Amino acid sequence: MSVISCRGFVYASKISKVPYFWCVNTRSVSSKNEVQEIETVTTTADKVMSENEIKEICNKSRLNDGHRNLVNDQLPYNKPVHRYHHTVKYKRRMYGRYGDSSNVNPGLAWPTASDLEDIREYEKVAYPLTIQEMQQNAWNRLECENQEIKMRQKKIDDNMKKLNGWLKEVKEKAARKIHDAQQAKEKKERLIEEVKKHFGYKIDPKDDRFKEMLVKREKEEKKKIREEKKKIREDKLLQQLQNKD
Repeated sequence: MSVISCRGFVYASKISKVPYFWCVNTRSVSSKNEVQEIETVTTTADKVMSENEIKEICNKSRLNDGHRNLVNDQLPYNKPVHRYHHTVKYKRRMYGRYGDSSNVNPGLAWPTASDLEDIREYEKVAYPLTIQEMQQNAWNRLECENQEIKMRQKKIDDNMKKLNGWLKEVKEKAARKIHDAQQAKEKKERLIEEVKKHFGYKIDPKDDRFKEMLVKREKEEKKKIREEKKKIREDKLLQQLQNKD
C-alpha cells in the first residue's frame, strides 16, 4: 500500500488484479488513521468486484454473449437457449462450423433412413433421366447450337457478298429520287409559265384565277401522260401479237 500526495490531493493505490484509485480532498495525510481508513476501503472494493462484473466493465461493445461469441468466431451458446437449438438442422450447422468444440455428436450429420428415402424420391422427380441420357441430350443440344452458329455465319457471308450490290441499288434509288424531284420542279415551273402566257399579262400566283388555271393545266398534263402510257401499252401488245403470228 502506498500513499502519494500531489497538488493538495492524496492518492492511495493497491497492487492487485485491477488497480483502484481514490482521491481524498485534503492538503496532506495528517495521521496514520486516515491511511488505514483508505486501505480498508480499497480492500472492501476488491472483495466486492467479481470477475463477471470486471468482464461486464470491459465489454464496451454492448453485445450480448451470443453475438460477441460469433464476432470472436466462438460457439454462440454453450447450452441450448432457444427452442430451435434442439433441432437437428441447427446442430448440424454448429458442427459444420465449429467442429468438435460444438459438443455435437458427428453422427447427426448423416441422414436418417427417412431422409434418404426423401432424397431418392426427389431425385426421381427432379432428375428422371440417367447420366447417359443427360449426356446424350447435352451433346445433341451442343450440336444444334453449332449448326445454328454455322447457318448464321453463312448468312452473314452471303450478305457481305451482296453488300456492294445493295449499296449500288441504294445509290441508284437516291439518284432516281433526285432526278424525279428535279423533273417535278421543272414541270411545275413550265406549267406556271404556260399559265402566265395564257393570261397574257403579269398576274399574281396567289390569285384564285391563277390557281384554278394551274390546277386545270396539271389535270390536262396528267391526262396526257396517261394517254401516252396507254398508247405505249397498246403498241407493245400489238407488237407481241404480230410476233406470235
